[in-house]
Amino acid sequence: MEASIEGDFVVLQHSKNIERRGFGVKRGNRLLLHPVEAVYLVSKGKIGVRWKGRTLTFPELFRWAVSRNPDFPSLYFAYEDLRDRGRKIKPVDRFLTGRSVFLPLSEREKITMPWLFEIKRNFDNFILAVVDEESEVTYYKVTDIELTGKQEEKMGRLRGYFVGDRVLTDNTSIFRKYFYGTEKNGIVSLSLVESLYLAEKGVLEIYADKKLDVEEIKKLSATVEDNFLRRYEVYKDLKERGFVVKTGFKFGSDFRIYEEVRSVKDLPHSKYLVAVVDDRKMPLYEIARAVRLAQNVRKKMVFAFGRNGEIKYIALERVRV
Repeated sequence: MEASIEGDFVVLQHSKNIERRGFGVKRGNRLLLHPVEAVYLVSKGKIGVRWKGRTLTFPELFRWAVSRNPDFPSLYFAYEDLRDRGRKIKPVDRFLTGRSVFLPLSEREKITMPWLFEIKRNFDNFILAVVDEESEVTYYKVTDIELTGKQEEKMGRLRGYFVGDRVLTDNTSIFRKYFYGTEKNGIVSLSLVESLYLAEKGVLEIYADKKLDVEEIKKLSATVEDNFLRRYEVYKDLKERGFVVKTGFKFGSDFRIYEEVRSVKDLPHSKYLVAVVDDRKMPLYEIARAVRLAQNVRKKMVFAFGRNGEIKYIALERVRV
């Protein structure tokens, strides 16, 4: 079946068979095909496309499509993969829409989580389709997640000592009962974010050469750790949401979080890893690595960022389609 290029579309005489399979938009007795649909149909030998008096080869048609849209390769290879999997989808702007909405992206792109969050707000079932340099596609479901834990804590006052880049205390109950810090030989080593949080709550008195107030703890901690204050804001937000929050260093993230811990002798599985990214541009390979590592240890990868003065969270997980 012959078609021709007209402006940004490929046009052919109306075909019920092609329309019934979800291709094109009917205009009178003609069918207007999006370039991605036309290239796909050419690849399957269903149509031929003529331009300037001759029928184009597949590479020539592909080059024409790229000349109209530099992002065409990612859009096409995601479309091809989904169609070959039996998904009936339509290209709309830079998206592929069906029962889910797919956003094709090249693995070479960098994105921010606030940008992704704004897109996600418009769709219920939103999936990134990341096309690598070998034209293979990996899918990531995007969820704007409301995190809520169940942890309740009632602690008495305790004393600790600022030593190097941490705070030490001999009050072992704070570890054994509430899972703060790490205990070795009857001494609990608290991280800086844990120490500041407990000091702000009025639970922990911290001494160096003298008793430190909260502002002194903040300033001292900020000289020890880059981005400390921002990490602390996210830590505090997670604590106020009812989570037990621990370092995520072993998993390449800022924190790992538990919904509830009643005793370290019966430690549950942590469900989430949290990375504080704010509006940093992230290469997609970095996101893919973080998501794969999280799923390999049976956790969900969550990214934290600021929006309108609040801390928001977005989760990504690799999915099959």
